[in-house]
Amino acid sequence: MLDMDELEEFLKTVMSQIGANRYIDNMISEVMSLALFADLYRTSPMADIRKYHPKARRMVSHNKRWVYIFHVEEDVVIVDRIRPVKTIVK
Repeated sequence: MLDMDELEEFLKTVMSQIGANRYIDNMISEVMSLALFADLYRTSPMADIRKYHPKARRMVSHNKRWVYIFHVEEDVVIVDRIRPVKTIVK
């Protein structure tokens, strides 16, 4: 996941190594939770979300700083992007 790799590199510049690792581990846990809970999220009506996939859905992180944009194909959840919440406007 390129977004996660880039985010991890950024976090290492503003946090300790341990803090960055914990932050990323929490994000990975949230993404993994979609394996169980993806069906709870409907297709997003927002153009900023649907530009990644026509049936894209979104989940906001527990700290409300990130949006996980994903879609479901058969029984597989595919995370298309991870974006800061503040960049989703329409």
